[in-house]
Amino acid sequence: MRLPVLTLVLALAGCGSAPSRIDVSDAWARATAPGQSSGAVYATIVNDGGDDRLVGVSSAAAGATLHANDGSGGVARMRMLADLPVPAGARVTLAPGATHVMLGGLKAPLAAGARFPVTFRFEKAGPITVQVTVVAAGAR
Repeated sequence: MRLPVLTLVLALAGCGSAPSRIDVSDAWARATAPGQSSGAVYATIVNDGGDDRLVGVSSAAAGATLHANDGSGGVARMRMLADLPVPAGARVTLAPGATHVMLGGLKAPLAAGARFPVTFRFEKAGPITVQVTVVAAGAR
């Protein structure tokens, strides 16, 4: 009786969408100038599994939100994002001048060589915490 039940469980497990397999790498931020209260984090997200979405970010270093740069209408501006799709098999790059993690209300300046954690929260993959490396302002 166990074998038919195990076979059924394995068959049903294969019927759903592929599980999310997310990797967040190359997380970095630029050093901030004295008195600067905001910064940004950039990273690469690779999804080797099923569709997922980044639904939030957090950091002990500052308030963290997802932002995208928008140049529509000839005016550059940032807009906050509620989430970010991470399709199956996709590589999503958070980069300067594009989608990024905005840090507001920094608790301390970001100094070159420092590291701090940021947690990326995915709808299916759950939370993934990475260490962000701070680079000199002109380094990247």
